[in-house]
Parts: sequence; C-alpha cells; structure tokens
Amino acid sequence: MTLDTVPIVHMAHGGWLQGRHDRGVAVFRGVPYARAPQEALRFAPPEPAAAWTGLRDATAFAPVAPQWPRGGGENARMLGGADCLALNVWTPEPRAAANLPVMVWIPGGGFMRGGASDPLYDGTSFAQKGIVLVSLQYRLGVDGFMHFGSEAPANRGLLDILAALRWVREHIGAFGGDPDRVTVFGESAGAGAIACLMGMDAAQGLFHRAILQSPSVACQTVAEADGVRHAVAQCLGVPPTLRGLGDAPLAEVLFAVHRLAEDEALRDRHGISRRNMFPLRPVIDGQVLAQAPLAALHRRWATPQRTPLQVLVGSNAEEMRLYHVPNGAIDRITQDDVTAFMRDTGLPPAARQAYAALPACQGGAHAGEMLCAMQADYYYRVPARRIAALAVAHRLPVHLYELEWRSPQCGGQLGAAHGMDLPFVFGNLDTSTGRELTGQAPAQSLADAMHGAWADFATQGDPGWPEHGPATPWMQFFDDLNWCGPAPFSPAMKAWDGVL
Repeated sequence: MTLDTVPIVHMAHGGWLQGRHDRGVAVFRGVPYARAPQEALRFAPPEPAAAWTGLRDATAFAPVAPQWPRGGGENARMLGGADCLALNVWTPEPRAAANLPVMVWIPGGGFMRGGASDPLYDGTSFAQKGIVLVSLQYRLGVDGFMHFGSEAPANRGLLDILAALRWVREHIGAFGGDPDRVTVFGESAGAGAIACLMGMDAAQGLFHRAILQSPSVACQTVAEADGVRHAVAQCLGVPPTLRGLGDAPLAEVLFAVHRLAEDEALRDRHGISRRNMFPLRPVIDGQVLAQAPLAALHRRWATPQRTPLQVLVGSNAEEMRLYHVPNGAIDRITQDDVTAFMRDTGLPPAARQAYAALPACQGGAHAGEMLCAMQADYYYRVPARRIAALAVAHRLPVHLYELEWRSPQCGGQLGAAHGMDLPFVFGNLDTSTGRELTGQAPAQSLADAMHGAWADFATQGDPGWPEHGPATPWMQFFDDLNWCGPAPFSPAMKAWDGVL
C-alpha cells in the first residue's frame, strides 16, 4: 500500500509500518522480530517482539549487535546496542498476494561482529529484479554464542535466526513475499549458520533454497567452549560464570573477545586450539545443535521424509589472504606456525608435501603461502565441497561455484580473498567496503553475472550453469571470463579426507 508516495504495510497483529521509497523500491528498516535482549532477556531465548497499534516508523536501521570494531585498539569505542534483533525489507511491491520470491540475508563476521545495516548489503538491486530481500541481525559474541552450560540456553544467536525466519514465515506476505519461496543466503559465519540450520529439525520448512558463500562450519565442542569462557573470564579478572561475565562492563567483555580473536599468541597461552580462528563459535551442545553441521546434514538428508531443498554453494580461491596480506602477516608466518595448525586440525604430516607442490607455495619455501592455502581449504573451500558432495550423495539438486577473480588491492596481492564475492553478489561495488575489496575499477560484468545468478537461483532454482553431480561434477568459475567446467581435483584438498 502507498499513501502519498509513502509505503505502508499492515501487519498481521493489526499495526502498521511506514517505510520509504528508494530507487524505485519500498524499504522498511529496523523492524523488530524479537524483544530487545537486555536485563533478564540478555542470555535468554528470543521472545517475539511486542505487537503495536497505529503507525510505526520503519525508516531507520536498528543498532548492530554490541561488538568491538574490526581492527579497533584499546581506545576504540564499542559499536551497537541491545535493541538489535531487527530486520530490514526491500520490496518492489509492498502488498499482500504479490507472491514474489524472498531472499533472507544472514551476514557474517566470525560470530562476533557485523550487521545488516552495512551499505554493502543494501537490497535494492535484488528488489529491482522482483525479489523481496530481507536482511537480519542476531546476537553475537558472548551474548550470542558463549556457552554457559545449564545457566543459559546454548547457541542463542542461532535461536535468534530461527525466530527471524519464523517472523518471515508469518509476515512476509504483507510485504509482497511468498512464504513458500524463501531462499536463505549468507557468507562466512552467516553461511556457517545456514549449514547449522539445514541440519536442525526446528528449521525445517522455514526456507526452501539455500546459498552458502564460503561456509565456515567449524563448531566447538562443549569442552572447547568452556575453555574459551574461562579464557575470556581470566582476561577480565572475573569468575567464568553467567553472573561474572554478565556483570562485567560490556565494552570490556567485547574488547577481551576482540583481543583473543586478534592475538594468536594470547590464544595459545589460554590453550585455545588453532582449529578455530575466532574464539566464539556455535557449540555442539546436544540440544540446539545435536551434531556437527556436516554430520547433521548427512542425517537430515538421508531421512526419506526430508523437506526438499535446493543448494548453491561455493567459496573464493584465496580466502585467507584477507587475514594475512593487508597486515603483512603472510611474511611473518613460519613453518612452526604451519606445523601448529596441522597439529591442531589433525592434518597428517604427508599433507605438507601436497601443499608444497602448489605453485604459490614455491616448493614449500614460503610458509605464509602454505598456511594461507591450508587455512583457506580447512575453513571454507573444503566445507563448500563437502556440502556439495553430501547433496549429490542424497540426490538433492546442488550447484557449485568458485570465485577466482583477483583483486588489484594490496599491490595485487589480495587476490580472490575472503569476502571478495560480497560486492559482486549484491551489485554494490560503489560502497566503501566494495571499493576497499575490489579497488576503484572492478569488473562490472562480474557483478552482473554473480548478482544475476543469485537472483535466478532464488527465483527459479537455476543459477545458469549445470548441477554438480557424480558423473558431471560441474563448477562455475567466476573471473573475467565466467566459465563452467569440471571441478578440478586437488591433492591438497584431498588431504582433508577423514579429518574434516
């Protein structure tokens, strides 16, 4: 509905939302799907947002979940606020019964930072293609993923995402969306969250297609999660309990987690395995997450009564260069660092030879290149291939891709790094983050190709290249040419068999 050029939506509970028009689509920002997780609700499961009467303004984003800024030092200021459990909707037709396809974006950020209000994630281009685009936020860090045993439910951030998807199921029809044509998509931690959701009974029926970009599926055991809780508490000088950490000044808690994420030596001193790059992850607690994501997917997809699902999954060719190139760390990495990573992940010693044979590793002489390649495979590339292989094994339609376009940033050394897909997928090259990743003159044709493929998959289940299968292992390669061919065999990636 439009009143004097202002888009208005009537909610199922009786209230109204007022958004605004932007470049030919209607946008509703900061729509609450759950109550603010503060005071008694801070570590509780999400509770539905209170209904309202009359007209509610939806023209401003909600604050991001509390977090320490990326790269921020001790004197930086925390970002965000408690009233963060909100979502945003871009729609070409804000009216009931339009029955448009829906895409729901779950942002990444290592389960400790990020938010849906980044201009990089603006959904206008998708809405201009006839899609209702939803972006959501969830609790992060200690509030969302710290494991407190019996003191609080585990994986509260995942519970938030489930609550948001239930909101979409109930309300998206008022915005013109079809609740039976929902595609969830996410990158990094966002894709890892989707991998968790796909195997959870509670998520079944809430989405029908899934796009996983650089899925980070490494979760923590309860013992690992308890170790992280004790490490954060020791950094703060408080008891490792819900009360001890909950009563500590929030900014100090956020900075302690930030320090653990940034300082590998500090993680080593606290006995935190190099298996997980970021200190807080989803926890295999036996209730919210009954199994690790890949095992849960195997169980779920082997069930004859499973909900049919279409999958698009892939990664970037040089993921870890984002973390090791801009700060110069790639030149400080030693063979001891490589050995420690292999030890903590269980990668067999023979794998070193396979990685040494890679062209970038210069016969094994460059430890930084070797660790980059190992970590890229462990954290992102191998999980993407495993998800595709599981889908094929259980006869689910799956499309596989890899981004190989190399950024000119950092003197041409940034390459096809982690997150490089984001400005192309959203078609938002001309944003500060987009320019930071791709430079001043990125390939518009690549953005057209990736953005169009994602939209086509959400609309009709076909991104434009053949399905990945046992006899036809097709993979789409996104670079200056954008071509499709068989997924290449990699002895280095094969080394992870039986490990990941």
